[in-house]
Amino acid sequence: MVAESSKWKATHWLILSYLTLLSYWKEKKIRFKPDIQESQIGESSIDLRLGNIASKLIENPGVTVRPAVTIPKDLFKDTKIKDGLTIGPKELILAFTMEEGTLPADLCAEVQGRSSLARYGLATHITSPHIHPLFTGRVALELYNHSAIKLQFYPGDLICQLIFSQVTEPLPLDWKQKGRYKGQKTPQPQKL
Repeated sequence: MVAESSKWKATHWLILSYLTLLSYWKEKKIRFKPDIQESQIGESSIDLRLGNIASKLIENPGVTVRPAVTIPKDLFKDTKIKDGLTIGPKELILAFTMEEGTLPADLCAEVQGRSSLARYGLATHITSPHIHPLFTGRVALELYNHSAIKLQFYPGDLICQLIFSQVTEPLPLDWKQKGRYKGQKTPQPQKL
């Protein structure tokens, strides 16, 4: 049960739809670099493209990692995606979107997969879809192939979608981001 507040009452979750997304984008309240095309704005989401940086998890049989405590640097290998990104069956690859997004103080977003790719077994994120207000950066994707076939993608392919919702109160513009992934240069895990 949600406790009532004197300032607001949790009655619904407001997801932005096409006309609002289009307006926020045109007014530069939601910004992308490189910019998106209007065709990337859907009924209630914005599609993003695969970038050209990926990190592959290196097989290390017998290695045990405590990721809540420490992140060994030699478990992932960064690679530039030039001739396509092939994801083998049961393989995990971290990647970035092509677009670097900037959210305003009154919006958060969720990164989700695209159903057309999920039907071939692609999971776009594992358990970390949430993007906080005032975030600036490329979206890190946890690409996992659940199928028995190889999947191939190229930079610029539509790979995921962002679903935007309003927060109950905007963050102060001088808010200090607590997340360690803002402005990251590689999709590899960051030190705690």
